[in-house]
Amino acid sequence: MTDLSPIVQVFDEAAEAYDNVGVEFFRPIAAELVRAVAPQPGEHVLDAGCGTGAVLAPVAEAVGPSGYVTGIDLAPGMVARSRATTTGLDQVVVELGDAQDPAYPAGSFDLITSGLVLFFLPDPPAALTAYRKLLKPQGRLGFSCFAQQDPRYAQALKIMARFADAPPERRYHPMFDSAESLREAVLAAGYAAVEVREAEVGSAFNDAAHLYEWIGSHAGRQLVDLIPVERRSLAISALAAELTHPLDFTTKVRLVIARC
Repeated sequence: MTDLSPIVQVFDEAAEAYDNVGVEFFRPIAAELVRAVAPQPGEHVLDAGCGTGAVLAPVAEAVGPSGYVTGIDLAPGMVARSRATTTGLDQVVVELGDAQDPAYPAGSFDLITSGLVLFFLPDPPAALTAYRKLLKPQGRLGFSCFAQQDPRYAQALKIMARFADAPPERRYHPMFDSAESLREAVLAAGYAAVEVREAEVGSAFNDAAHLYEWIGSHAGRQLVDLIPVERRSLAISALAAELTHPLDFTTKVRLVIARC
């Protein structure tokens, strides 16, 4: 497997809190992706980077008992959460696996989904090519990524970074720059057609402490872990003082549906 140990460790440590701090964010985005890709009864599906099962569970419900869904994630804590989320769904198996290059035979799946994962991978275009090989003829891929964060989210990260010992490493690939760059990357990976849609999700935070907790419950934990305990109350106070209230954020995401 590809060595993703730093980001894997972040998500493994965040697994218990992930999507579990009283903020509706990941599940609404997952629901939009599942609606866009429209899983059908009886289909065989791979959910690459399944996290806590936000995409995995509704996909499994859609394909029904005649279908089969495999969820993979490199973070053991996320695998455990997904297994708990899909308890009772016999058509689901969740296992440790690398979303960069899933280890399955060619032509294994009718559909591959990946919710808010590809931008964490070391080589997103290579992942698109790997998924293409795993899909059956006429198979399809559906993934989501960010289009535009609420400006106050970026502001919050900058405020918090002032209290951190060092800024966290940031991984970025230009294929996520625009809808057009996504189309180009997907077509270059061998897909016959691609559609890019946009959706919005709103999220509300009770106060600055709640926002801080939420940022630490996902990939933002990279930054939170760099803030010494004795400075955290100062960081929260700065968030409260400098961000415009109420803390109701709007995030735009892109939903990419590709067909073989």
